Amino acid sequence: MTDREFREIQLSGKQLVFLFISAVVAAVVIFLLGVAVGRDIRSAADTQSASATGTETVVPIDPQAQPVQDLAYHDLLTGSGAPAPTPPPDTGPPPTPPAETTPPPAAQPEPAPTAVTGDWFLQVGAYGGRQAADGVVGNLKKLNVPAFVLAPGAGASDRLFRVRVGPYVTRAEADGVRARLAREGYTPRIQQR
Repeated sequence: MTDREFREIQLSGKQLVFLFISAVVAAVVIFLLGVAVGRDIRSAADTQSASATGTETVVPIDPQAQPVQDLAYHDLLTGSGAPAPTPPPDTGPPPTPPAETTPPPAAQPEPAPTAVTGDWFLQVGAYGGRQAADGVVGNLKKLNVPAFVLAPGAGASDRLFRVRVGPYVTRAEADGVRARLAREGYTPRIQQR
């Protein structure tokens, strides 16, 4: 072998970065395809077992069924504790619900909206204390607007309680409420989720 036949391949920094990113993308694609195939294996096995028997068996899920084993994670690891006994099924009539009692308004926390119907909110203000934010929410509810307090998250750098109004489906709807609140002396800002 002579020196003229020998060729050395040298890659620049940009080429190395491109090669690395290409390898990462290929690995992610292979992983996602494996996850997709893994999901299909269980459904394919269920289909094959149902077709092998010739009949499909539908097992209804009992919403009041107790889990077979009710241990805490720590108890499972240490082996302490015994499986909770499952109570016998109740065949009597369902018990009547107790009379509803509502706690006083000061003790009842404002829940954040769970079933959101829109993406537009109005932020009326941000307060350092929960009581101040609750007072503003009370005043806004007197104006018949859906106000709530957004508490700071566990890892949030600021500890502000944000007072928000909404959600609204369209920005025009949020603009209308913003104008109404501005006439009442508030200065809300429109925000999209």
